[in-house]
Amino acid sequence: MANIANWSESQYNSDMKNAIETKKRKPPAERREEIVAAAARLAVAEGLERLTLRRVAEELGVVPGLVNHYFPVADDLVAAGFGFAAAAEREAILGGIDPQAPALAQMRYIITHLLDDSADATSLLWLDAWQATRNRPRLRAEVAAQMRWWQDGMITVIRAGAATGVFGVTDPRRTAVRIMALIDGFSVQAAMRSQIAYDAVRDLVFETIARELGLPPGALRP
Repeated sequence: MANIANWSESQYNSDMKNAIETKKRKPPAERREEIVAAAARLAVAEGLERLTLRRVAEELGVVPGLVNHYFPVADDLVAAGFGFAAAAEREAILGGIDPQAPALAQMRYIITHLLDDSADATSLLWLDAWQATRNRPRLRAEVAAQMRWWQDGMITVIRAGAATGVFGVTDPRRTAVRIMALIDGFSVQAAMRSQIAYDAVRDLVFETIARELGLPPGALRP
């Protein structure tokens, strides 16, 4: 009986060792991506202030030292997690555009999704990021990069609409910056939308963006 118990313990230890070795054998790029994806999930679900090496390690079921190996500086992990989540949102929205659709339909699709309540979780993530950039230089650089990429995506649609005469815009870049500032301002209120009705504010943003694009009132409403 003792021999069987000893054998079981030995087998268990061997299995654990093999599992650990399997984790170690993951290609570095794959392991890093796994860590960043976990950081992104936690950033959206729990906020950037709770995004730590230890918390990510718990999420993945690994030791904190493994996460620390890839991200020795906590600011780098926070920046990477935010960047992954922000890029995923942008790619989901911009990637969902029908490339054959008219520019007006494309813009309506973008604005409707960005102002929808379902975007509040990511809006809160952006709010966290803006607040944290003061003391996190790596995060500040990542936030700036993500904002530029959003503006670039918006510029592409605005230029297409201006080229066909649908949008009365002479400076697509300036218009894109102004539109994103309006959306960002609306996003700041995401934490309170469960307590206060923001339909009137949403209407204001829709109509202001329509005016920026030289469109008649109601042209962007879904």
